[in-house]
Amino acid sequence: MTNKQQIYWFYKNEKINLVEIDDKFSFNFFKPTLLNLKLHNGNSLVYLFWYIFSLGRYRVFYIIDDKTKAIAHYSILIPKIFKYSFMKKDDWQIVNVFTFSVYRKQKLYQFALAKILSELKGSNIWIGTRNDNISSINGVEKAGFKKAANVRKTRVFGIYKLNE
Repeated sequence: MTNKQQIYWFYKNEKINLVEIDDKFSFNFFKPTLLNLKLHNGNSLVYLFWYIFSLGRYRVFYIIDDKTKAIAHYSILIPKIFKYSFMKKDDWQIVNVFTFSVYRKQKLYQFALAKILSELKGSNIWIGTRNDNISSINGVEKAGFKKAANVRKTRVFGIYKLNE
């Protein structure tokens, strides 16, 4: 393992590129509660952190396979919190995006990003990725996001700061 610090690229929304998906899918914006932080598997402590520091404002966008009732995709949306020093008060960020392998190559990622942009119209929407995650970069750019910042993650508290 090297001491080299990972660089993250953050993108801002420029436009909405509408994408259609198969009508076997439905979608919704899930609003968490303290007793129901998410509908998918994952580390509940992370979601509790987001719930506390976002004052209960974070959301989860789900795409569901209507036939099997399985979650096909989810994207987490969080408002500005202390970890993202470069964001403004009314900005949102899309984090922890995941499409289950059986549902990949069906444009669910691009569809989710477009729906999120439509829902949060008027707000700056950020999405970050490691600078070596080519699949994520391609998906983000296809969805109409443009690279806006090089960011580093600090070792203390994992705060994301602009590279000067």
